[in-house]
Amino acid sequence: MALRRDSFAFTAFLGTLTALPPLSIDMGLPGLPAIESTFADAAGRGPLTLSLFLAGFAISPLICGPLADRFGRRAILLDGLLLFSIAAGACAWAPSFSILLICRMLQGLAAGACAILPFAIVRDLFEDTTARHQLSRIAAVLGVAPMIAPVLGGWVMTVSGWRMIYAIQAATGVLLLIVAIMTLDESQPVEKRRSLNPAQLIDSYRNVLTDRAFLGYALLYAFAFACMFGFISGAPSVLIGSLGLSTTAFSLLFGLTSCGVLVASLVSGELSKRHVASRRIVAGGLALMAASAMAALALVPAGAVTVLTLMPLMALTLFAFGIIAPSTNHEALQNLPHVAGSAAGVMRCLQMTMGAFASAMIAVFEPFGHPALVMTGLMAVMALAAGAIYLWLLPPPRDGTPTGQAALT
Repeated sequence: MALRRDSFAFTAFLGTLTALPPLSIDMGLPGLPAIESTFADAAGRGPLTLSLFLAGFAISPLICGPLADRFGRRAILLDGLLLFSIAAGACAWAPSFSILLICRMLQGLAAGACAILPFAIVRDLFEDTTARHQLSRIAAVLGVAPMIAPVLGGWVMTVSGWRMIYAIQAATGVLLLIVAIMTLDESQPVEKRRSLNPAQLIDSYRNVLTDRAFLGYALLYAFAFACMFGFISGAPSVLIGSLGLSTTAFSLLFGLTSCGVLVASLVSGELSKRHVASRRIVAGGLALMAASAMAALALVPAGAVTVLTLMPLMALTLFAFGIIAPSTNHEALQNLPHVAGSAAGVMRCLQMTMGAFASAMIAVFEPFGHPALVMTGLMAVMALAAGAIYLWLLPPPRDGTPTGQAALT
């Protein structure tokens, strides 16, 4: 029996697909020390399991987007879930660190395929306010993953070991695959599918990369994501290393702070239902993100960095991202229904590339400065860059035409 497109189950399914990457990343964090102690050649190299996953995730959308435009969303999703399950199961079995890294990259490739398709499916099935509302509901489901994944990973480590973390991920992939086989219909009509002819692929990406609205909203979203990922990457050093929180307290506080994304997604959905324009929602979210990140940065020279002063500002920053995300995703794809898979692929690639860049910058600069300064400084730069992109690539229309209708010339 097919899922009704207006049902909660349909939204929850799409949201869970988009949550596979944070589940695969955040859930594995507590197991990194155990991985390093398991393999003789893994000492100090545990974070490579994250880097290789992100590398696979960044590449996958560029490949799977055009494939989804050619063969349909359902076929690519089923293949992606199958590969995700096999790769995660192989991670749980891996006899060497090298094999674990290869399997993690394959898992990232599969997760990338699964994560982009919900946005293309929403673009296939919904329009305007309804699409924005649906994306807000999906983002709300997505917002739960960073809250529960580290806690779940920590719990697994107390009762079993790091291999069980990947076994649970494999089981999740199998469950989603069964649900997709039994209940998910194809959302893209056959007559709208595009050829994989190289000339047509080049034309597809030309359409995507010359659309001003897509570039503006996709880059804005990527930099806003990098701002949030700066917190995710830097929080352990700041909260555990500098402020002395225990691992348990950190996991709980991290999850509580991540509630900002969930609450904001619900707020964004209500604003969409009230027909508040996307530009107003995005502008308000950007202003809040920049203000909270700059305020957090100002705490460092003032010598006022404490849990009570820093974390409310971090929660506001994550809240701002939750406000921005649904509208930017909707507006980026609005003009590109004929190449929605390719456009979603480019958007996810930009997102993960910027997230990886933010994480790398934390690692590069943290040894040379106060962890809180590095984290909040990076967040402020990314938030201000997102605001600059908004002003540069998304100026208000002068003739009543929605921003981005014209291509870049």
